[in-house]
Amino acid sequence: MPEVRTRHFLPALMGSLHQQKAEGELVLEQNDGTRRLYWAGGDLKYLRSDAVGEQFGNFLIRRGVLDMASLKELLADGEGARVGDRVVQWGLMTQEECDSRLHELLGSVLLHAMEHPILRMTWIPEALGGNLSGDLQFRLDHRRLVWDTFQQAKVDRELVAMFHSEPDWRWRAQPNLLESLSDLPLTPTLAYALSLLSTEQLGCDTIESLTGLPTEDATKLVATLWALGGLSLVSGALPLVPKEEPPPVVPPEPEPDPEPITLAQEDLMPTPPSPFHPDALELDLSGQMPLSLNTPPPLQMAVPMPMSASTPRSIPDPTSTPTPAPLPLLPDEDDLPSPTERARRLVVKAKSYMMQDRTSEGIRALEQAIKLDGDSPGAYEPWLLLGRLRLTNPAWSTRAIEALQVASRLNPRAAEPWALMGELYRRKGFQANAQGCFRRALELDPSVAVPAGWSAPESPAGSPTRDPQSSLMGKLRGMFGREKD
Repeated sequence: MPEVRTRHFLPALMGSLHQQKAEGELVLEQNDGTRRLYWAGGDLKYLRSDAVGEQFGNFLIRRGVLDMASLKELLADGEGARVGDRVVQWGLMTQEECDSRLHELLGSVLLHAMEHPILRMTWIPEALGGNLSGDLQFRLDHRRLVWDTFQQAKVDRELVAMFHSEPDWRWRAQPNLLESLSDLPLTPTLAYALSLLSTEQLGCDTIESLTGLPTEDATKLVATLWALGGLSLVSGALPLVPKEEPPPVVPPEPEPDPEPITLAQEDLMPTPPSPFHPDALELDLSGQMPLSLNTPPPLQMAVPMPMSASTPRSIPDPTSTPTPAPLPLLPDEDDLPSPTERARRLVVKAKSYMMQDRTSEGIRALEQAIKLDGDSPGAYEPWLLLGRLRLTNPAWSTRAIEALQVASRLNPRAAEPWALMGELYRRKGFQANAQGCFRRALELDPSVAVPAGWSAPESPAGSPTRDPQSSLMGKLRGMFGREKD
């Protein structure tokens, strides 16, 4: 899967993909999450995101269509079901209203993808039917989505810098450009500017001078028309997306032939045995065994040491095998810290980051600690600290709730996770959820700090009151007149 290594950012790449009529998946790894843009015939067909708050259920909660309790009840009997399908099936929205909300969400995803820094960009060329068959039923308006997003995006400086870095770029407008874009919300100024563009090759500076638009507006207009197909790049290097190619096959290198060994004629003749004669032996002056004149002396493995006349000298055995040197010992696994101990050290490091107001480093340390030990009772503290840190950013609300719920499950008698969840719901305006969390926190620990006026109201019978219309099923029964008095 090849990486796209190019200095052009998303607006230029969108224009290039549209001009190439590309089909595939563009993966953007950004600082707040990963977004996936699906293309067919050069048009956007769908977008997906794992960034916080960019899922359809969370989007409907922010728009006031659902609350958290209703969303959980909605998906309780539909494991893996699409939120949009469930909302339509339950009659909470029509199909047209659902599609309109989904189109609004995808525009928000594209806007955030354009404004957030891209850490890594990857292009996967393939047909979309395999991994997007269900989503292809949704008709995405590529033209309207691109026009609205480019007009809202705060990327004017980046666009100007990009076009100034490519002085050789020239575009040609399609015939009847103004008429082809008449379905878009054009202002009189933009309509007049479009009427001045022709099929001649024009650079960005020329378009700016011709239309009389400010530099930022002129560059944004060029990028928008390029992504819509109103302009085509005809001069300069097109930001191409490399396609995946199989690695080249390298043939194995042939092994070199062994060098031939030549023997002399005398080497081929057998050596006759030498006759034994007493004079054929010589005594070693050091007192060792007598050596034959026809045999080489044995290889001495040890370094000779000076000896005195009274010290007997040992005779080395030429057939003995030298003792190999001992290998260095590896550290014993028992000496390494356990995953629980490493998790504890990461929690201590996270607390140090918190004291220095280094929230991002603290969150990363806690997430690493949870990967090492996230299910034992000792993991209650990192989950609680993680939820508390995520409360500092409204965009992390959903993940904060998830962390606090895990902390409550690991320590069911702890009141602090419930109090923190109640505070988050109170900020979001979900009064019923906040009241329930504060009530549970006070039941566990009456001394826990909760905001004034949020004590647990009880019914005359001593049990908490519950509005029968508060649940989603109650709302549906009330709509059909099935609510019992």
